[in-house]
Amino acid sequence: MAPAKRTGRVGRSHHTAARAFFLGGLFLGWASVWAVLRALEGGGTWWGPLHVFLVGTVLLAISGATQLFSVTWSAAVPTDPRIAAGQRWALAVGAAATVLGVTRGIGWLTATGATLVALAITALGLILVGVVRRSLLRRFDLSTRFYLLAASSGLIGVTLGGILGVGGAGSAYLDIRTAHMHLNLVGMVGFTMLGTLPTLLPTTVRHPMVSGREAIIGFWCCTAAFGWFVSGVFLGPAAVGVGCALVGVAALLILFGIVLRLGVVRIAGAGFAALMIATGSLWLTGWVGYQAFSLIADGHRNFARATAVGVVGVGLVLFGSLAYLVPVLAGPGARLTANFGRMSGQGTLRAATANLVAGLLAFGAPGDWAVILAALFVADFVARVAMVLTVGRRELSPSP
Repeated sequence: MAPAKRTGRVGRSHHTAARAFFLGGLFLGWASVWAVLRALEGGGTWWGPLHVFLVGTVLLAISGATQLFSVTWSAAVPTDPRIAAGQRWALAVGAAATVLGVTRGIGWLTATGATLVALAITALGLILVGVVRRSLLRRFDLSTRFYLLAASSGLIGVTLGGILGVGGAGSAYLDIRTAHMHLNLVGMVGFTMLGTLPTLLPTTVRHPMVSGREAIIGFWCCTAAFGWFVSGVFLGPAAVGVGCALVGVAALLILFGIVLRLGVVRIAGAGFAALMIATGSLWLTGWVGYQAFSLIADGHRNFARATAVGVVGVGLVLFGSLAYLVPVLAGPGARLTANFGRMSGQGTLRAATANLVAGLLAFGAPGDWAVILAALFVADFVARVAMVLTVGRRELSPSP
């Protein structure tokens, strides 16, 4: 017997997040297969699998998670399910159309896809504003401000990406590409991560939210960084580099505040989810710092390996977050602990493997090995999710 559909405030937010994660999982499968085929071919561009992962998997995960966290943490009424469904499907269809349009050279499809993604990000921002207005607990408002700043970055970043995709950048191509990349990867993704860390990372170690003045300072650093990223379209790569430096400061402040309150030993011993979120955050922070130095010193030089490290850092945070959230979304009950065990088994080894992939990319080892290890990691993770959603859900179901 299938478990009954959950209702109520929390149940509805779980339903919205689960649907977004499911769609994101389809994009993850697409990106993984494409990446393996690209590695086997030994040539060609990585633009396709990279954007399938970032625009499809990551943005859908952000879409579901930010709504879930905002509703849960603020005790607010979630948005109408029809609006949430329209937002995630616009994002999914737009992501697919953008990737196919660029790779096939179909300008109208690229423009349509970018427009849909931009509309979906705008809708997400409006949904989050509505959550804040209905909020009963205001102490989590800072996280939502990070999310709205991230959505603003993503909206401009996707718009710039659409201009690049249809060949409309002209002589400003390099400046627009650099601003586009950092508004999306550092802005949309990084700001979301920084807004979530003070609550999610402590939650994975069974500790209440930890946040102080450092998070407020970090928010204003990110707000200033957003301005520098946008100005990079007109002022060039050095402006984007200044923005990266500010985000690096924000990340270090927020991470230091968390570690100071929780302790390294407690985080290291908390299991797979905490290890992945913490180490992924460190890789992203290191990448942002490297980008700051490179953009200011060397301009538009394309550091492909460094970018790959940034993407892997995003992946570590994503998989760590899902390792905690998937058992929660699978349904409450006496076997919830068993589902956590399924997602976190051999956690130290798996986290070490994921960090090894980042290390191989960072220090110049053959990229094929990194892709193969990443594919094995993803396959194992997907198998664990499938186990939770089949065996785990049956164990949680009431008797007929």
